Amino acid sequence: MLFDQLLHLDDLHRWRACERQFWLHRQPSSEAGAPTLAPDAQADADESAEAAVVYGPAVQAALRASFPGATTISAPTTPHEWVGAVRQTLDCLDSDQVVGEDWAIFGACLTSDDKAQVRIDVMSLGEHGLRLFKVRHATVGDDADIDAMALWLHVAARCGLRVQSVALLLVDTDFIYPGHGCYAGLFREVDLAPVLGSRPVAAWLSAMRRAERGPQPAAHPGTHCGQSGQRGSCHFADACLACAKPAVEPPPDRQASLNIVGRELAAELRQEGHLDLRSVAPQALSNARHRRAVRAIQQDAPVLEPAVAALFRDLPYPRYSLRFDTIGFAVPVWAGTRPYQTLPFQWTCDVQSEAGHCVQHGFLADAKGDPRRAFAVTLLQVLGNCGPVFACNAGFERSRIRELALQFDDLAPALEDVLTRIVDLFQIARAHYYHPVMGGSWSFKSLGRAVAPELLLNELDSVQAASAQAAFARSLQPGLDHATRQHLRAALQAHGQRQTEVLRRMLALFEGVGATHSR
Repeated sequence: MLFDQLLHLDDLHRWRACERQFWLHRQPSSEAGAPTLAPDAQADADESAEAAVVYGPAVQAALRASFPGATTISAPTTPHEWVGAVRQTLDCLDSDQVVGEDWAIFGACLTSDDKAQVRIDVMSLGEHGLRLFKVRHATVGDDADIDAMALWLHVAARCGLRVQSVALLLVDTDFIYPGHGCYAGLFREVDLAPVLGSRPVAAWLSAMRRAERGPQPAAHPGTHCGQSGQRGSCHFADACLACAKPAVEPPPDRQASLNIVGRELAAELRQEGHLDLRSVAPQALSNARHRRAVRAIQQDAPVLEPAVAALFRDLPYPRYSLRFDTIGFAVPVWAGTRPYQTLPFQWTCDVQSEAGHCVQHGFLADAKGDPRRAFAVTLLQVLGNCGPVFACNAGFERSRIRELALQFDDLAPALEDVLTRIVDLFQIARAHYYHPVMGGSWSFKSLGRAVAPELLLNELDSVQAASAQAAFARSLQPGLDHATRQHLRAALQAHGQRQTEVLRRMLALFEGVGATHSR
């Protein structure tokens, strides 16, 4: 290769987190593949996937509301496209083009004479020069944002640009979306100029060049392996673990960890010489829940206290197993809602009769408007006015129902009546049940692993979504084809049905109906 490969923001993040990861990514022969002169192509793809979950389908409309006259430069994905993007940026910066308060560039691309390149979220015109903005669909920034803006400022200055200010654009949680695409006021500015002096970017770039040309750094696995690049765990973490000096002690058994009984007690047990709970006498523990967990771990089988069945003996039918799914967009999509407001979009309910019949019901919002009233009305129609409503960690469902009651006065009495009927299976499980696979957690996911291991609660791979929130957000994206939207909705409905099936399995286990667990 005749020329040095340009350094970019992802390189800086990797180098700051782990020099070895930076070196491996910069080597054409590395398992990560040859680096490209057009940075952040994969990062843009990752950002788009995250945007569907966190930001919301109206993210571009929100930014456009703050900079209505901006020119958008498409993210380059090849070296050739990068050259074109830089040329387009320079054309926009021509003195004849930089006029008016509305002038701005989304995605301005610059390359400095010290071989660094950046893509700036927003570049606008101030009274005394350019204003650079990094857009964060969050309420606070972090050190990575400061690093990014320091690099942007360095490259802009090396290109001869006069920069007046650098700032973060953060979401203002006091903003209430009025509807009709009116997002003016969603963002608030946070000036970063006072802290950028702590970032010696020129020295960093020189050190990165030396590291790139030097030998492969030694592997030092640690907590930074899950932070590298600010985008999740490092792709080279397993390889680094393999080549690092093996640990003297075997890895701890998570299912028998001393921390299951609490950190303070775990520290005392370690001082007594215990490595895990397999050697701890249950009768030595004062907490009944801890004793139950230790018994289950030592017999390698679940423990269910016989007294639990009496809690259900007199509960009437019909019985309802209920789960909610919610989402909180940074950029609100429904009028009258705020950024990050927790909004319910799906409920699923199984209704069991005394004869053993089960009927599944559900509601799933669409893109036609605020779903909360339809959510509440349809839920009340199914729940009726009698019968226990089973939920797990029911404080979540109770909070959503209370919020709906505050929102809709006419529905409030019926919704408040539902609150009195809710039975929290989490509290019952915590007081009477433990399975070794729970690893000290009584979360819905942990209980699901115990009572219904074949039901993969987060299994949304068919729609390439990491969560129900991701699938729902994607289903709202403008321009999505009908088949894909229906596929997403079907996957969400199946996800809800798996969750209520877990609740029914828990109920059957606790009642002793068809249970196969040890007692």
